[in-house]
Amino acid sequence: MPAETARTSPVKRIVYILFSLGVTIGIFSYLLTKVSMRDAVRVILDANHSAVMMFLVLSLTMSFFRMLRYQLVLQLSGYSPGSVAMFLVVLVRNFFADLLPARLGTVIYIYLVNSRLGVPFGAATASFSLAFIFDIIALVPMVLLAAWGAGATGKMSVGGLITGAVVLAVITVVVLVALPFMFRLLWHVIDAMRFVPENRRQRWAEAFRSVENEITRARTHGVYFRLFVVSVMVRLAKYGALYVFLYALLEPMGYSWSQLNPSRAFLGICGAEFAASLPMSGIAGFGAYEGTWAAIFAMLGFPGTIAKLTGISHHLFTQVYGYLLGAAALVVLLLPWFKTADSSVKEEGRDSSMQFYGKISVATIIAALLLFLCLRLPLSASDRAKRLPPDKPTAVEEAKYHEMGQSFQGRILFDSNRSGTFGIYTIKADGTDLTKVVDTPAQEMYPDPSPDGQWLVFSKQEFLNKSLPGEIWICRRDGSDARKLADNGTFPTFSSDGKTVFFERERKKTMAVNADGTGLREIFPGTNREFDRFQIVKPRVSPDGKYVVFICDRKRGWNIWCAELSSGKAFHVASGCEAGWFGDSRRLAWILKHKVRERTGIYQFDMVTHESKELQDADAPRGHEYFPTVTKDNRFLLWGACKPGEHGHFDSNYQIFVRDLNGGFPVRITFDEFNNRWPKQMKTD
Repeated sequence: MPAETARTSPVKRIVYILFSLGVTIGIFSYLLTKVSMRDAVRVILDANHSAVMMFLVLSLTMSFFRMLRYQLVLQLSGYSPGSVAMFLVVLVRNFFADLLPARLGTVIYIYLVNSRLGVPFGAATASFSLAFIFDIIALVPMVLLAAWGAGATGKMSVGGLITGAVVLAVITVVVLVALPFMFRLLWHVIDAMRFVPENRRQRWAEAFRSVENEITRARTHGVYFRLFVVSVMVRLAKYGALYVFLYALLEPMGYSWSQLNPSRAFLGICGAEFAASLPMSGIAGFGAYEGTWAAIFAMLGFPGTIAKLTGISHHLFTQVYGYLLGAAALVVLLLPWFKTADSSVKEEGRDSSMQFYGKISVATIIAALLLFLCLRLPLSASDRAKRLPPDKPTAVEEAKYHEMGQSFQGRILFDSNRSGTFGIYTIKADGTDLTKVVDTPAQEMYPDPSPDGQWLVFSKQEFLNKSLPGEIWICRRDGSDARKLADNGTFPTFSSDGKTVFFERERKKTMAVNADGTGLREIFPGTNREFDRFQIVKPRVSPDGKYVVFICDRKRGWNIWCAELSSGKAFHVASGCEAGWFGDSRRLAWILKHKVRERTGIYQFDMVTHESKELQDADAPRGHEYFPTVTKDNRFLLWGACKPGEHGHFDSNYQIFVRDLNGGFPVRITFDEFNNRWPKQMKTD
């Protein structure tokens, strides 16, 4: 029998590893066809800093409460390892819990407490077993409250959730009551295994007998209620941390606290956590977690892309964070001074009620104060920019834009977040007569006027995230007669005759649709397979209709590419982004990000000579240029510029500038605290 087990165990392990790898690859392959890993990482990098700090506070608070729970049981056995050492053990336990499937990694706690802190196997295993069971018991009331709070939200059965929670509670309580008997049965079974050497059999039997005694001791001392209380605190801190990190990811997309229902979010997170705890959940839980997250959050009413994107981003960040913290704790714990001889032993007993609840109260108060500070402190340049008052023009600047108003024909069309969401506005070139065209609670962005100035097209999205599908809309210059032209698109522009609208779809395709909404078609890349693995972003078709210029990550970083529409043949133009055409279809204006004065500059590229030259490159304070556009007559350059450290298309303080390319100087048009972008010249006659 042992020989057979020895022969089959490696095979089983290999099969298990291959199956887990298959789960990870299969689910990730599917999810990454819907969202890219680049987008998932970008969502993490764009996360709300304040909420990320709140996540860290709650995560460490959870580990502190876990430490208290273990100490509560160990004290009854007469052992009181130092709090620092126990806290490190908890961090390592968290690390291995995430690393191995079915939470098997949590067993590392028993090994560390036994080998490094000198706690006998019986006491270590008893504290582990009781903590594990009370973790489940504490989850039950939270599931019931979440089910009640979620009501009829989404497609999940509230009755099914409540039934499942009650069944789980009954099973767990039965296990808790029977736990001493189970360990007694285990050591009797081991004692009867005559094929095992006697000395080993006696050692194992004695170990499990000691576990039974320690669990019985805990029940006799009446600490179960305390274990339940501290377990509830563990769960509240854990799911609170995961909830605020979800908010951190979603806030830059336009979500608010009020839109992120705690009950729905808890059910989604809890479901993903359960999937990651299954034996066949994928490598380190990757795969089952993301797939379950995406499915449950979609069922709960979240947009499908949001559900998939946050599933990957949320799990990726929390896992990497846990691995780094746990690995660092393990290194410290293995240092020489954490050794068995240093563990402290005292008489059996427990803290008084005042001591126990005092520790919980103090920890809760400290955590609450830290959370309050996280909400109050400005933690990023963009956050600080939002609190700054608007600039005031100097007398010289006023004179400049009044003069610009005399030479610039028509109005300036742009998008702005001055209402709290992005909307479409126009303004005169002398900075007067600001007029709203379209501004609803949704995000109206990327406006482009028709050649005659009578119509404009724009993108409409529910949330601020470049990976989420938007809609292409058209309306008259005053905002009337608004109608949708196409689904699943963004960044629209008119053709030179005003009969066609071009737009971007899924960051992969350049589409065209007639201005009346008919004739939807893909114009690039079509059958060109060179760009299958790359993004095609912010396309603009040349005025003569022969070429499309776009941003692509085909080379390292963002680069400008141009393709001939008739043949599909593409060629690399330059490093940079946001290219647009001059009216002659020969020259491009684009953003260059290296060897410039203040992070960016606007440069010109000649399609015939392939020569580049500077168009506009100012230094601070308003030298961070973006959103360049050249008027159809090639005379004026329009752009947005912000201060150093404020770069962020959605949350910065870009102001509109205009420059006469016939020897003129930059003229600032807007002076406010809002984000003003994508300026275009719009005819008014």
